[in-house]
Amino acid sequence: MISILVQEALPRAEWLQEESWQAISDHYGRLGAAIAANDRPLVVGSAKELVECVARVVLVSHGRVTGDKDEYDKVLGQAHAVVEHAAVNGLPPNDPLRQIPNAAKKMASQLRELRNRFGTGHGRPVVHEITAEVVEACVHAALVWVRWALARLQTVLLGAVEPLVHDLREGIFSRGDLAARLDATNIPSLEEPEQRRLGVAVGQRSARETFVVRIDGIRACADNPERWPDAYRQGVVEGLFLNEDGQVEARPSISSDCAVEVLRHHSAPEQVLTELQNVLGSASWSVIFQQEHPAVITAMREELPRLPDSGQQPWTNIINDLEARARFGPR
Repeated sequence: MISILVQEALPRAEWLQEESWQAISDHYGRLGAAIAANDRPLVVGSAKELVECVARVVLVSHGRVTGDKDEYDKVLGQAHAVVEHAAVNGLPPNDPLRQIPNAAKKMASQLRELRNRFGTGHGRPVVHEITAEVVEACVHAALVWVRWALARLQTVLLGAVEPLVHDLREGIFSRGDLAARLDATNIPSLEEPEQRRLGVAVGQRSARETFVVRIDGIRACADNPERWPDAYRQGVVEGLFLNEDGQVEARPSISSDCAVEVLRHHSAPEQVLTELQNVLGSASWSVIFQQEHPAVITAMREELPRLPDSGQQPWTNIINDLEARARFGPR
């Protein structure tokens, strides 16, 4: 009776943001409804989608930027590594506490193929028989990994970074507020993923034309380079060009200028921009960027001479990629 499996609430980490929990709950509820209706294709599809949703929430919570078109296996693997590192860091690879979660991930990784073969999301010319065994395998595979990941997400979220990131998404800042909180956070003492996550949040909020965040979180970074580590700078650059949904989004009067300011003091701007190019290439364009991309590209060309020499070619590559996609329409 797989219906019993979806009657128990999923574990929720204390610091998990409401919008992330709502997304997980929506997918979990859809899986339960599909089971209750005995809609077997929807059960298979919903099981895979629940795993992918939780994996993306893990990565967002960890400060990792992903494109909305990134492959399922890639997203699952990255999320598993994040939770595994936080939960069982220091254990040898052959320890049972590593082997059991790895087995759960292997089960979850098969859901993409099962969804492709049996689940919703594809218009097939034939109807495949979906046995009870297929349905049960999908539900068990999804929930074993999902419950393991969510039960340990609190370890990933521990620390004062979480409420600050939340406020950067939704809160109101007066002049000096963010500067004081960033100073109290002691960014250089944070782990690199947390530094990067903070940077992403600052970049995304700045791209939404919040002036005081731009002053306290970006201009201050350019004025006092020794206080701001590379991982934070990389996150800022990513946040200036990608929105919270993983879509390409940038503002002509903000993104290029601020990114260049931050990159001028980064130890490896070419690496940051090469990684950014890869993410932008796997992400769709937001409605805003579809309208503003000509002005953004123009601004990027104008800022090119201000970049360090090592960053100019990767920056040019990003411009060329955006122009190439614009000719065929955003995808």
